[in-house]
Amino acid sequence: MIATEIEFAEVQVPSALALQVPGRCGPPPACIGEAIKTALGKVMTILCQHSLAPAGAPRVIYNSYGADGVSFTVAMPVSAASAGPVDDPSCELKTLGGSKAYRFTHHGPYSNLAQTYGQITAFMKAQGWMQSEADWAKYMPMWEEYTSDPQKTPESDLLTYIYLPVA
Repeated sequence: MIATEIEFAEVQVPSALALQVPGRCGPPPACIGEAIKTALGKVMTILCQHSLAPAGAPRVIYNSYGADGVSFTVAMPVSAASAGPVDDPSCELKTLGGSKAYRFTHHGPYSNLAQTYGQITAFMKAQGWMQSEADWAKYMPMWEEYTSDPQKTPESDLLTYIYLPVA
């Protein structure tokens, strides 16, 4: 499904305690998808090993994106009541800061996210918040939040929020 009009809202994102695993990969979309899948699998394994209770949708936080690759963090909000020490050096249990952000909505398969990003770029340019693709750098770190379980939800019904911090 390709949206004909971008869904946009300015929102206040609350802080959240989250289990976080960093990642890095090449820039091709297939590489990004595989790297995120691997990091998310690690997060889910650690959640189970330490009996941490999820307290929100998983996020992929993009720290940088360029010709040399992508730096990201997979973060799963967890209940503070279930949080104890995590003895795995490949992850951190720390608070994601709250912030004001622009939230865009993507409906459908992850493979169509590039189309939504194109719409976001056009919207941001129309608002005067971006002049070119290079202006994405000033909205880093930005993140995606996956509200649907892709193992239980048909691709056409997947819902992803894309957040850009208000500069």
